[in-house]
Amino acid sequence: MSIGKNLLIFALLTLVFFPFHSSLSEELVVDGLTAGTVGQFPPGWKTYPFQKNKATRVYRVQENSGKKYLEATAEKDYSVPIMKDFFWDVQKYPYLKFEWRAQIIPTGSKETKHDSNDSACGVYVGFSRTRALKYVWSDLMTPGSYWAKKPGAFAIISKEMGKKNQKKWQKVTIEVSRDYLAYFQKPLDQNPIGIGVMTDGNALQQNAACDYRNFRIATTP
Repeated sequence: MSIGKNLLIFALLTLVFFPFHSSLSEELVVDGLTAGTVGQFPPGWKTYPFQKNKATRVYRVQENSGKKYLEATAEKDYSVPIMKDFFWDVQKYPYLKFEWRAQIIPTGSKETKHDSNDSACGVYVGFSRTRALKYVWSDLMTPGSYWAKKPGAFAIISKEMGKKNQKKWQKVTIEVSRDYLAYFQKPLDQNPIGIGVMTDGNALQQNAACDYRNFRIATTP
């Protein structure tokens, strides 16, 4: 058999046993805030009805150098989450990506205790009305550590800590299914139903502030 035929057979066998996987990443925008009006509450987001007035004081669309972002500035007695419904196929798009920038970090905030459970920045991935993962920029909670506030239903995970990167945009990537298994001790059996954010300092009675932008889902990290 000729060398050329041997190479052809080898190539075919390689495709059969080691199929080609594209390294190209596909991303979908969850919210780029492009439809938002500067200085106004972001369209497409909601909060609990009785907290609407507070939410409009905390969360506003802002713009810098042609790029819009969500500004959150919470006074010491405010603790208001906002949510955006967004259903996606987590098998096809396993990664959630976003950027955040802590502006004011409540001193002493540590989300593993009720009396210090404040966060400059907080991002939720929701799976139902009673089940979610929350990712935070903390003052004292070590990155990678977590608190199972409601075991199997609600966990808080630290992604950033302290003031080293304060006032600088930081990129965050979350592998949703992996984290669900790690923090809830069971495999993910449903798609996410939305995302949320919350900036607060009410437990410590301090101000808190964070900027958020570029929420998207992706096929690769």
